Amino acid sequence: MSGIVDVAIIGLGPTGAILSALLGRSGINTVVIDKSDDIFPLPRAVSFDHEVMRVIQNLGLADAIQPYVVPYPPTEYRGADGRLIARYESLPPPYPQGWQPSFMFKQPPFERTIRRSLADLPTVDVRLGTALTGLRQDNDQVELEIISGSGDAEKLRARYVIGCDGGTSLVRKLMGIGLETLDFDEPWLVTDVLVNDNGLSKLPQTVVQYCDPTRPTTYVVGSGNHRRWEFMLLPGEAAEEMNQEAAIWRLLGRWLTPADGEIWRATTYVFHALVANEWRRGRVLLAGDAAHMTPPFMAQGMCQGVRDAANLAWKLALVIRGQSAPDLLDSYQRERRAHVKATTETAKTLGRVICELDMAKAIERDARLLREMGDPPATQYRQNLIPGLGEGALCSDQGAPVGLRFPQPEVAREAGPCLLDDIVGASFRLVVSSDIARRDIPEALRRTIIGLGGTVLSLAEAGLSRSLGAGEWSIVETGGVLKAWLREHGLVAALVRPDHYVFAVARQLPDLNAMSDLLDGHLHSTIRDRIDA
Repeated sequence: MSGIVDVAIIGLGPTGAILSALLGRSGINTVVIDKSDDIFPLPRAVSFDHEVMRVIQNLGLADAIQPYVVPYPPTEYRGADGRLIARYESLPPPYPQGWQPSFMFKQPPFERTIRRSLADLPTVDVRLGTALTGLRQDNDQVELEIISGSGDAEKLRARYVIGCDGGTSLVRKLMGIGLETLDFDEPWLVTDVLVNDNGLSKLPQTVVQYCDPTRPTTYVVGSGNHRRWEFMLLPGEAAEEMNQEAAIWRLLGRWLTPADGEIWRATTYVFHALVANEWRRGRVLLAGDAAHMTPPFMAQGMCQGVRDAANLAWKLALVIRGQSAPDLLDSYQRERRAHVKATTETAKTLGRVICELDMAKAIERDARLLREMGDPPATQYRQNLIPGLGEGALCSDQGAPVGLRFPQPEVAREAGPCLLDDIVGASFRLVVSSDIARRDIPEALRRTIIGLGGTVLSLAEAGLSRSLGAGEWSIVETGGVLKAWLREHGLVAALVRPDHYVFAVARQLPDLNAMSDLLDGHLHSTIRDRIDA
């Protein structure tokens, strides 16, 4: 058994890969273990949102994944008689996170791009074809028992272990952590089809939820020629019988014939709504599907896992570097579990609309939605369905926009416009309006932010964005997104976490004086004492 590593991650799906990359870019010694030798070659997730894209941008991979993504089209809900009963679209420009609000994507090459990037991170060790067989922890470390594909057994020691090993998580089982059911269990057949040009000409250009009680169905416009149909299984239908090619083509017959394409993948799922009772037990934590499973009706399954990774990465880095006490990790469950439950409840609500099998109730549902949304229905924005964070490592008592995502504007620079994160990164950021002179920023707060590897950003009205020295920038926007956001919330400054959630705000200049103590208190550390020393 060799020396101890900082973090061992079990599972190299999207959550594990992104967490590994975030930790690696922070210089955290990380071992990643996955029992498979390669990525799963078929699509599972088909969409993600602008929060995920911003994380991908922070990993330096936004350009690399562009061949595999397309903007998410509008979504139509069609009632029992085929009428339009609801419509969802993405937010219009200017985009709050700097990116299209939602994307469709091809998961296998997307995952491969992230995995390949891990090879460029010297502190990340990827071990494929290696399975976890056991673990035990004490106050100082976790000991893992692993076995390679050739049968070689090994013991590994880590300061922290993160189970990203999916819905059947062995880490969760070994820790004896149970799951809370959120009362949604519906069987569906998911079919991915590669459609030829003739077939594509027959199909809708939008995502469609067919809320038809005779067969609730979801139609998804994927990237390229990929289209997905999800069919709810009706009472008395056996999954193994419905998953036969002849049965699948009978279901697809409303849209296509076998001459119009080929079935790429077909499988049956029970769409669950589950959340782990504990997300942290000592030095072992859960993330992604190991911690929660969400019905697909908001296209948030993978997004939830990436939010876990982004939330956990900066907290682990601070704790491992000694810049925060381990208690900071308790905020991971407080923040993410509540957020997942709220998002899942919304997905369940949409799922209940779609899954209604009683014709009379479906007709009543359609009439109610048309009364509420108008006839024709007014457009709803799907991003408005995603909640902010509640209590945790942030000053929630200050009210909104604390706990909300901080926007990312386009900024002016000498080499041409770019997104804010591309020049200042994803660390703690103190963003100060142009109404506050740089000299009025408290020196203790400035040193606290920079001591954490963060950046102080002073907004300017004209010119070009430029560095003012170590950890400080003068920022000039091209579109006034931040200026408008600060004005909307009545702020002179905002303190933003590395995962882009607002930690604290200042509504007037004296409020800045309290920010160092607020940050210090939430990190359970004496940052300023170490900086002064």
